[in-house]
Amino acid sequence: MQDTISEILAKKLTGSLLTDNERQELDMWLQTPANADEYAEIVRIWEAAGNVKYEMDVDVDAEWQQFKQLTKHRIVRNRFVWIGSIAASIALLIGIFTFRTNTQSDIFKYVSANVPEMVTLPDSSIVWLNKNSQIAYKYNSLNHTRTVALIGEAMFEVRHNGDEFVVKTPQHVFTKVLGTSFNLKAYADAKKIDLSVVEGKVAFGSRKNSIVVTKGQHASFDCGKNTLVPADSIDNNSIAWHTGTFSYNSVPLTQIVSQLGSYLGKKITIPNDAKNVNYTGHFDQPTSEMVAEIIATAMNWNYQITDSEIVFSKK
Repeated sequence: MQDTISEILAKKLTGSLLTDNERQELDMWLQTPANADEYAEIVRIWEAAGNVKYEMDVDVDAEWQQFKQLTKHRIVRNRFVWIGSIAASIALLIGIFTFRTNTQSDIFKYVSANVPEMVTLPDSSIVWLNKNSQIAYKYNSLNHTRTVALIGEAMFEVRHNGDEFVVKTPQHVFTKVLGTSFNLKAYADAKKIDLSVVEGKVAFGSRKNSIVVTKGQHASFDCGKNTLVPADSIDNNSIAWHTGTFSYNSVPLTQIVSQLGSYLGKKITIPNDAKNVNYTGHFDQPTSEMVAEIIATAMNWNYQITDSEIVFSKK
């Protein structure tokens, strides 16, 4: 039964026509609330995966054929486990299927869920994807180039093997690796692309306007003006989603709760008359309880924690 549903779901996602029996079987399966929730999550990730196809020649029929050949494989995701063989099979479609292009290349696509995830690329490079981010990796065997299309945010540790490694964004901003470790923030609708280099150096920018950014430096590209913002020192909080360490020295509290809320996946609300308050403090691997206790103690506030938010109020 599970194998049959897995195949039906895969066919539906890739646009293949279902038989009357398959439609009836899917409808019956979806009547169970847990199955309906699982299906909604699978659809969300599958649709997100489609957004990473920019500048890449993708054959949906080939995806389906490759899926049928690869069903014996699995994806291992850091801090995210697919429940049962149904979800594992669909994850295959998203994560490890390979489809051929006319440049003698293989494309490997990965999509993170609502938590950061670690991915090992086929060349053994390591990528930490921030939540709800996605990459497609393409190796061209003719000219020995490795190209990554990124939507979202990711920390890269690139394995050096003599082949060029370039990361591209939807805004046509590139990062060409000349070193090893860097963080790139490039969401689909972003007006600014942010780069932080942790180790080594990279070339960053557009074809007409690029600079070399070295260890300990941060640079950004203004997509609207098509200009580079000069490199300066890294704000370590810009990569705290990966390190889990936040440190603030007289920083507006509104900025702090925005960053921590994003990290925790919760909305953090503070009293209106505290908008201009600055805060100094340190958070290491913060939890909702830790953030609430530290800020409430410092500000002499009450707090309430729910599944979706932290609300501070005056005593």
